[in-house]
Amino acid sequence: MRKSLLVAALLLIAGSLGLAQVKIGINLELSGRFAAIGNQTLNGIKVANLQTPEVLGQKVELVICDNETTREGSIACAQRFVNEGVIGVLGAISSSMSIPAAEVLQDAGIIMISTSSTNPQTTQIGDFIFRMAYTDDFQGKLAAAYVVKDLGAKKVAVFRQIDDDHSYGLAGFFDETAKKLGAKTLVQDFVANTVDFTAQLNNIRSFKPDAIYYSGFCAEGAPFMKQLREQGFTQQVIGADASDDPQCPEGAGAAFDGYIFTGFATPNLIADPAAKKRAEAFKQKYFEVIKNAKPGDFNGFVLAGADSYNVLVAAIKAAGTTDVKAVRDALANMEHYPGVSGDITYKGTDGTPKDRTIGFYKYEVKSASDWKKIELFGKSTAEVQ
Repeated sequence: MRKSLLVAALLLIAGSLGLAQVKIGINLELSGRFAAIGNQTLNGIKVANLQTPEVLGQKVELVICDNETTREGSIACAQRFVNEGVIGVLGAISSSMSIPAAEVLQDAGIIMISTSSTNPQTTQIGDFIFRMAYTDDFQGKLAAAYVVKDLGAKKVAVFRQIDDDHSYGLAGFFDETAKKLGAKTLVQDFVANTVDFTAQLNNIRSFKPDAIYYSGFCAEGAPFMKQLREQGFTQQVIGADASDDPQCPEGAGAAFDGYIFTGFATPNLIADPAAKKRAEAFKQKYFEVIKNAKPGDFNGFVLAGADSYNVLVAAIKAAGTTDVKAVRDALANMEHYPGVSGDITYKGTDGTPKDRTIGFYKYEVKSASDWKKIELFGKSTAEVQ
C-alpha cells in the first residue's frame, strides 16, 4: 500500500510538472502512394486517443512520423522512435514498410503493432512485433475459393506487383489455392508506378481467362483497370484490401464498376453482435470528430488503427507499468479484448490476432465523383479454418 501511494504521488507530481507522458510512435504512409489509407488509419488512431487519452494516470502522447510510403522512410521513422524512447509503435499499414521497421524495432526491444500488414513474415521477425490484421494466406485462399467455387472460373489471370511484399505474397497464396481447386492460372508481373499494362494484357489475351485477380494497389490499379476495359476485357476482376481506397474509383471512374474486392470488415459485416455494436458506436464518434470525412473514408483501416492504439493502451494498463518488456508480455497474453474490429486474442499466436473477419465488397461506380462501396458478406478466420 505504501509503495502504491508513493507511485501515485510521483505520478501526480510529474503530471503537475507536465513531465508524465507515455509516448507512442506512429509510423504511417501519410504521403506518397498509400497516403489515403495512411491518413484514414491515422484518423482512427486519433479518435481512439481522444476516447482514451490517459493510462496509468499519464497522458498518452502520439509522436507522428510520415514514412512517405518508402522503405527508407519507414526505417528512418523506426530509428527516430528508438532515439525518442517510445514504448511502442503503431504502423506501418503496408507489409513493405512494416517489415523493415519491424527489424529495427525488434532489435531495439520496442513493441510494434502493424495496423494492416498482412504478409505472414511481419510478425515472424520477433516477439516484440504484432499486427492487427489477418494474414495473406487467409485472404488469398478465401479469394481463390470465391473465384473458383462461387464464380466458377476455370482459368484465372493473376496480376502481382513483384517489388511489393504484400502484393507478391498474396498473389502466391491465391495462385496456389486456385490451382489446388482445379483452375489454370497465368501470372503477370508489374512494378511500382507502372502506367502501361499493354504487354501484360497482350499476354493474357490468348489465355482467355474467365476471371482476373489483382493483388496490387490503386496507384497502379487505376491505369490497369482503365486499359483493361478499353481493350475489351469484360471479365470479373477481384482485388484485395489494397483496393479499399478511394484512389481506385476516383482514379479510373466507371472502369471500376462491378469490381469485387476483399478487405477489413466494416461494422455491418462483423458477425459478433457485441463487436458490431462497438464498431457502430465508434463509427458515430469518428464522424463527429473528423469533420471533413466522406462516407467512403470510414473503412476497416480506420478500425484497425483504432484497435492498434486500444490494445497497446490496454496492455500498459494490464501491466501496471510502462516497462516495455512487461507491456510486451501483457500484450502477448491478451485474451478476448473487446475491440471495435472484433474480439482480439494474442495469447498462443505469433502476434496475429486469433480471429479476424474479412469482408467482400463491390464498387458501384457511375463516375469518378459518383461511386459507392457495397458490402456483400463477411468471413472470419475461425469460420474458415
